[in-house]
Amino acid sequence: MSEETIITDQAGEEDLNESARVNQESETSRRLFLQRAMAVASGLALTSMLPGIAREFWVAEAQANCDPAAPGQPLQSIMEIKTGPSKILKAVIKVLDEKKVYLGSPPAGTSLPSCNSGQMRYFSGYDASLPASPLIRRRVWPFTHGVPGPGPTLRASVGDTIQITLLNHVDTRNFPNTLDVAEHGQACDQNTTFGQGNTYPGTPSWENPPNCFHGSSSTNLHFHGTHTSPSGISDNILLNIRPSPRGRDGLPVVNEKTVAAIFNKIFAACMHGHQPLLWTDWPIEWQNWQKKLLIQYDNTTTWLGQSPPPGGPPVLPKDEQLWYQNQQEMKPPNPELPQYYIGAYPTCFNIPKWNGQPTSMGQAPGTHWYHAHKHGSTALNLANGMAGALIIQGDYDKTLHDYYSSKGQPLQERVLVLQQYSAVLGLLRAAGKADLVSVNGNYQPVLEMKPNETQMWRFVNACHQAWIPLDANAPTGLKWVQTAQDGVQLNPQNYNPDPSAVTNTFPVPAKTFFINGKWLSTGSLAPGNRVDLLVRAPSTAGNYNVTFGGGTLLFTVKVTGTAVAAAPFPSQAEFPQMPGFLSDIVAPAGMVKREIRFNTTRTQFTGPSPTPIPQGTPGGRNPTNAPAPFIPNAAPMHTINGKQFSGEIDQYMKLGATEEWTLFNDTPATGAAHPFHIHINPFQIVQWFDPALNLPQSGVPMAKPWVWWDTFAIPQGGWVKMLTRFVDYTGTYVFHCHILGHEDRGMMQLVNVSPSGTKMKHK
Repeated sequence: MSEETIITDQAGEEDLNESARVNQESETSRRLFLQRAMAVASGLALTSMLPGIAREFWVAEAQANCDPAAPGQPLQSIMEIKTGPSKILKAVIKVLDEKKVYLGSPPAGTSLPSCNSGQMRYFSGYDASLPASPLIRRRVWPFTHGVPGPGPTLRASVGDTIQITLLNHVDTRNFPNTLDVAEHGQACDQNTTFGQGNTYPGTPSWENPPNCFHGSSSTNLHFHGTHTSPSGISDNILLNIRPSPRGRDGLPVVNEKTVAAIFNKIFAACMHGHQPLLWTDWPIEWQNWQKKLLIQYDNTTTWLGQSPPPGGPPVLPKDEQLWYQNQQEMKPPNPELPQYYIGAYPTCFNIPKWNGQPTSMGQAPGTHWYHAHKHGSTALNLANGMAGALIIQGDYDKTLHDYYSSKGQPLQERVLVLQQYSAVLGLLRAAGKADLVSVNGNYQPVLEMKPNETQMWRFVNACHQAWIPLDANAPTGLKWVQTAQDGVQLNPQNYNPDPSAVTNTFPVPAKTFFINGKWLSTGSLAPGNRVDLLVRAPSTAGNYNVTFGGGTLLFTVKVTGTAVAAAPFPSQAEFPQMPGFLSDIVAPAGMVKREIRFNTTRTQFTGPSPTPIPQGTPGGRNPTNAPAPFIPNAAPMHTINGKQFSGEIDQYMKLGATEEWTLFNDTPATGAAHPFHIHINPFQIVQWFDPALNLPQSGVPMAKPWVWWDTFAIPQGGWVKMLTRFVDYTGTYVFHCHILGHEDRGMMQLVNVSPSGTKMKHK
């Protein structure tokens, strides 16, 4: 299939979501694949001769057919949507669905990956600043169908504006077992594979809404790592965008054409600093249309198998009706922007520059990402591939690019999105091994470098649960140094241009090292973490394996081609300087101190939530929960401060406050190192205790300058102490465990930065 044909086919995705068309193309592709497979002995040999998109097509086909040669294909480049001359990134991102084929763990007694398939949701996207016309072929990601992969990469700069039209075009008929509360009169997805190793959520049920897997066809967007507003149309994850209804032609009635005029008004207001914070702030035509769609949904949806009569009344209970719930959230005296919408939602925010004031922050340029964040379906949506990289450019990367340009060697960037793919989560299928880790949609791909070349690798761990601890130092021959953690550059004093330094390993959770009389800690690739590396290839051609977790192959580096002049890593003096807003946090006298306790228990309680764990002191152990009835053989329960997510605000902070939080992991050593993640504001780890290390029970202080994080895996049985500042933005947002199956099932809390509360409940 030619590049031109692929682009033409995908351009049609702007109007179509036809499974039949995709299936027909897949069958044709499979025949082509088999013909090619007969013609060559190695997929790698063929793909090395294929240019651009045609090569990516072959890679996808090799994987789609579950061919043993699928590992070892060239690394796929993800399409980027970039800021235009107007300094505005304009994108359309659709949530679509189709049957996909993906590689799974090898069956017992075999070494080759297994073949899996299922109906999966995915992000499709294109650059909305390019008009569709016969003269301009708009490239739509993904270029190939039938295999999972990340969404398009978004690339902008500090000071730019992001404008995204999010469209939910999932066909709900394809997911009868994982819809929202209203469809079946039950909130939790159901799986009753008795005798096959699993039953979810059990009989009697050991999980209850909202803390169970559910609502997976609803969506929203979270911009992980951004310092922006959590409200309105910015980084607001307290939203629930339902799929669009379909017209008589079978196509979604809410689409980019039908919302364009309305969203243009909203985006124009956003450019002048205005965004909707109340329902009445929406353009009147959007209010009227959404009200009509929501009421139509309420009036036509079945309940417990009962369909409403033509013309009503609805059979949905009052508190399950979406328009009624919106009305409750709009009521005075403290009205909120309601959470339910049908078919589409506009996103708009400015990437803030620092204003130079000590009471403010700017956006750290670096490697960030975006993903669906609907509570109850976050894990499944990421397992389907609904995540993508968000690269924010600034002085950090410009300094590195300028340095290598001065050495006569342009710095090539590699965006590496790590994902686990599955159509069904572990608790909803027969017991089996963990999902495989792919890179940019490829399993164990090949990344090419020239001899002596230096590249910048931007790792994003977008896995819903996998840890990716890169094995000790670079593979023999390669040299690498870390330049950033979680999208924030290292302070030049923490940057070490010596590739042999022990701090250039990336364990999970992050470990402390006593170096030159100081306790230091950098590097971690727990779920949600990002790491930037400068990587220099050896002068000798050959293959070099990058592994993780004690020898598991992640990808292979193929050093080939004409050698370039080797350039040394930048010295500390040549490294990007730290912006003022990323100086170490100064702890004020009398600041608020909080203790937040994460715990996974092997017991599921049938009664009310267990008695909260009493707060203790750093290094201390907590008493066991009071006895309560439990259900044997149930999956673990995940709590924060002894309770599951309630939808009510748990922590209140004042705007401008600096606080100290001690994060405990009360889970035993055999459990998980819970990755703590908080939205909007990053933090610094200043002290910690890890029982697996030779540390004093009182913990050890980290050496200044401290590293900035937005996700940190708390060691099992240990604790970490962090400082953070709640500046610039009021609003309600969340912190949670970034093992997303834990978050979906209760390990999350709401926080509010404002002098007043809210009555919103997030279902």
